[in-house]
Amino acid sequence: MLRWAELLHEQGRPVLWIAARAGIDSLASFDVALRQALVAAGLPAVDVPLERDQRAWLVSLSTAGGPKPVLFIDDMQLLSAEIRTFIEQLIASARDALTTVIASRGECGINLARLRSLGHLLEVRVRHLSFDADEASRLIQQQVDGALPAGELQRIVVDTQGWAAGLVLAAGAWKRDMTEGYPPEGGTTGLRHEFASYFAEEVVEGLPQDLRDFIIDTSILEELTPSACAAVVNTENARRMLEQVFERGLFLAELDRELSRYRYYTLFRDMVLGRLMMRAPERAAKLHRRASNFYADNGDLQLALDHAVLSGDREFLADQFERLADPMIYGGLLYRLDELANDLSWDLLQSRPSLLLAMSWRRSRRLAFKSSERLIVAAEAALAAKAESGELDDYAAEQMAYRVRHRRIMLEAARDNMVYVERESEALLADLGDDHAYLSCTLLAQLLSARRELYHFHDMLRLEGELRKALGRPGSDFASIALKSSVAPTLVAQGKTTVARQFLTEAHTLAIELDGQVSGLAALPALPLAEIHYECGELEEAGRLVEAHLPSIRQWGFVDQLASGYLVRARLAAAEGDYASALSGLEEAHLVAIECGLDRLRALVISEQIRMLVKLGHLEQAEQLFWSSDLKIEGEPVPTLNPTRLNEWMATAWLRLEMQRFRLVRSRKIAKRWLEFVRKRGATRSAVTFELLLAEIAVLSGNRSEARRSVRAAVELAEPGGWVRPFIDEGEAIGALLVEAYGSGPVLDTPVDKFAARLVSVVKGKPPIEEVEDDDYGLGSGLSLREVEILTFVSGGLRNREIGDRLGLTEGTVKWYMQQIYDKLGVRRRPQAVIRARQFGILS
Repeated sequence: MLRWAELLHEQGRPVLWIAARAGIDSLASFDVALRQALVAAGLPAVDVPLERDQRAWLVSLSTAGGPKPVLFIDDMQLLSAEIRTFIEQLIASARDALTTVIASRGECGINLARLRSLGHLLEVRVRHLSFDADEASRLIQQQVDGALPAGELQRIVVDTQGWAAGLVLAAGAWKRDMTEGYPPEGGTTGLRHEFASYFAEEVVEGLPQDLRDFIIDTSILEELTPSACAAVVNTENARRMLEQVFERGLFLAELDRELSRYRYYTLFRDMVLGRLMMRAPERAAKLHRRASNFYADNGDLQLALDHAVLSGDREFLADQFERLADPMIYGGLLYRLDELANDLSWDLLQSRPSLLLAMSWRRSRRLAFKSSERLIVAAEAALAAKAESGELDDYAAEQMAYRVRHRRIMLEAARDNMVYVERESEALLADLGDDHAYLSCTLLAQLLSARRELYHFHDMLRLEGELRKALGRPGSDFASIALKSSVAPTLVAQGKTTVARQFLTEAHTLAIELDGQVSGLAALPALPLAEIHYECGELEEAGRLVEAHLPSIRQWGFVDQLASGYLVRARLAAAEGDYASALSGLEEAHLVAIECGLDRLRALVISEQIRMLVKLGHLEQAEQLFWSSDLKIEGEPVPTLNPTRLNEWMATAWLRLEMQRFRLVRSRKIAKRWLEFVRKRGATRSAVTFELLLAEIAVLSGNRSEARRSVRAAVELAEPGGWVRPFIDEGEAIGALLVEAYGSGPVLDTPVDKFAARLVSVVKGKPPIEEVEDDDYGLGSGLSLREVEILTFVSGGLRNREIGDRLGLTEGTVKWYMQQIYDKLGVRRRPQAVIRARQFGILS
């Protein structure tokens, strides 16, 4: 403002400067100051005192001749109401004859609405006066006369929020620290005497006691609203007090004035709150408890939890955990609850069943089974005690019993006890009905997983309907992440890869948005999604997801996520030829499985290790690994009445070993039994594996025709899911069969043949064939796709037997097809059929 005064004076404008701090506390003292300013500017003063005749003063100042005077008033907020009234009248009457410049820490106390509407008002607010980063840096450099460390400079700029006086204070404090040689722990802008004294002297001192108390009590709040302040200060006039603090310019920044949302400046709040904590800790604790209860009542769980922690009252914190346990779970704050509650003593925990059950769920997620079991047992004991003492009515006891059952199911799901999970989940879902959307979502997810592991796909359509119903319930947003992550592998097992990919992508997107709040959450959908990417030949995307999310999976994952992560990482390494890293990664997964008692994960790892070892020619090492495992089945691993995927993986491992020892008859028998079983149950992905194993057995038996038939069957099964890597990972034998079956002749316009062409191109290391638009076959369009395929081979000179070998058909079947071709083309010999087909444009 001084600079503006200098510039206007240089332009010949008379400048009247009045500093409110100079003892101006009445109209009389303002009269004296105004007369002195007029004399200094060379302007005449009115002979009548201001208190006696204000009108004469207004007329004199409004009609002064010569250049228009400029009236500067500094610290307007310190002037009394009668002085502000006179200034308001002066501005209104002088209009263009006088320019008035007012500086005030808060509202200036005069009505400005009319001037604003007429366009006669220029307002310079805090945001205009705040220094940006570059301006602040230059000011600090001028103050310290030298280089300031970049980190300290950035910290000063951020903490002062562009406040010029604060920048000067911070620069001076840093110079003193460097001179004295011992910078404080709080840094240049921490809770220091320089800032505390400034705020105490310039801001707080002289305020009415009720306003000072209001500022002190509300300093515990990050964001100030009338309702929050009323709850903390326990007053009904919080809105008026907030407006008063803002109007006085007491370092209160407006976030949304219409909604009365404010925030104290950081340094000011640090000073006030710091003094409160040091001088009245009990008062601070009481205020934090009030704030915690207010935010809990209004559903702001994170702030409720933060204030409960800041209260320092451990019993109150435990009570808040007990009160908010379920809402925190449903809001995705389970990890935070467990993290903080873990520091509470057992005496505080053991009488709070909701808190115990919440902690047990988190421990199950982290695969800490013994701890989870202990917490569930303690919760049951606490509930029994509360029921006996009458603290719980029958309804509340029933609801808590549902939660206990739910936690036991979650624990058994983590232990991979799928028989228990399937049985108890269905029963609890029926008891819950349409209530408890979050619990129903998690139960449904585990039920679908259990059905997959047990091959119980008989009512999957009904369960998928229940799934979509659960996802549409209010309050299921966060639960949908775990639900979709758990359901997707079941959909993949049935060949519904497109839906599974959609679910996982949606869940991953939502989890990424919440990941800053819920650490490791994105790993839940990311790793199953990585497995889909891998299976479909999208290795780069799979690698990116595994690298980003595998390290954090033990915070949230069950067996499916662990298996996906470790399996994809190992297969990616093997795809690059780094079998040492692949086997090392599988060994790490094996140790995790042993540590956590996860037999299904062990079986998957062993099966994959044996596949790689056999491929490398390390047969003896593979056999030693298999026969040393306690998961092996004595005798032949046929699918029993109630087999699981664990049995499947051990069976595939057994088959690979038996094939290498050329015990092909019983290998083929077991593979056929498993293929029939998984096809009957609808386990499409498993059927692909067994078809490929049967193809390899047929090759070893010398029956390439049968081998090609199995490969063709596998291709037909894999096409809807887009599974590429199962064929590539099996090695050269399957690759050669693919080329034999699909590598010659035209690519027919069917999804299966296009997919087969893609597989062949991957095997040969060539780019996939691009799709072309359909051709019109003219008169011969009555030929079926199979007949066109056979006629193509005929044009190449192949005999019926050779065509049958290529297509996996018997010679008699080829002859039957040829007869159909003759009839449709109106010929009786093979050369005539080829000529007629070319005439019709069927063959090129």
